[in-house]
Amino acid sequence: MLSIIICSRNKVLSKEFTENIKVTVSVDYEIVYIDNSENKYSIFAAYNLGITQSKYPYLCFVHEDVFFHTSDWGEKVISHLQDTKTGIIGVAGSDLVTRIPASWANMISQGHNIILTDNARKKPTEIILLPKNYNLSKRSSIILDGLFMCMRKDLTNKIHFDENLKGFHGYDYDISLQSIMAGYTNYVIYDIKLEHFSGGKTSILYFRNLISIFKKWENNLPIIGDNVTLEERLEIPEIERKKLYQLTKKMVRKGFGIEEIKTEVSYYANMISFKKARQFLSIRIFLIRLFNCPKYLFK
Repeated sequence: MLSIIICSRNKVLSKEFTENIKVTVSVDYEIVYIDNSENKYSIFAAYNLGITQSKYPYLCFVHEDVFFHTSDWGEKVISHLQDTKTGIIGVAGSDLVTRIPASWANMISQGHNIILTDNARKKPTEIILLPKNYNLSKRSSIILDGLFMCMRKDLTNKIHFDENLKGFHGYDYDISLQSIMAGYTNYVIYDIKLEHFSGGKTSILYFRNLISIFKKWENNLPIIGDNVTLEERLEIPEIERKKLYQLTKKMVRKGFGIEEIKTEVSYYANMISFKKARQFLSIRIFLIRLFNCPKYLFK
């Protein structure tokens, strides 16, 4: 009943990964394996191909560097998706999307139910449960993290992975927003425990895709979920200003050209009517490069 779709960088999925699925999923399932070891597909194209190859009514898009700690997680996925108003479910996400391209992971009103293990072993394993002491089985969300996303297959008649977007970043942002715009509610779920073996990396391609996705949806932004409090809503203009400073810093650090940085930062500064961000932009870029992004520039 569950099609597990994996876009893999490897010729063969690890035995540990497939065995873990076998002993924990607890429902009829198939693994739809998309061999992308030679980068033949974008993540958008790979997942769409996986959908066409799937045979079951429930879909699970998952990274191959995870480990399931819940013995009947497949049953729980299907149970959550019985509500036809539910769009996509996952284990981490945020209830706020501002107008400025930024990772959801640094936003307010986050939902997390995940174990993070750093493969480089530079950081200790961390169990993240947000909100703290949360004890319900699900919490509404706007954006979901792409490491684990599940939906009904019939939903793909209305939403799909946008192959106009390229590469391997931002697919989760875009498909989550498609679900919301189609009138569904996304959820972070709290009755499946998942461990992710990754430190996470961002690159110049990550931010280019993020900028493209935010421009695609800019007429609908910001999107503020039900869990965002009135007090937090009043903070959003300041959050957007901080995110614009952070975007500038990230673009410099990731190697964007000066003219591209100026163009994008000015574009978003105009969008949020933030004249200060446009002033002395060249000097700020110079200082970021010179002093390796001192914190006082971004307060």
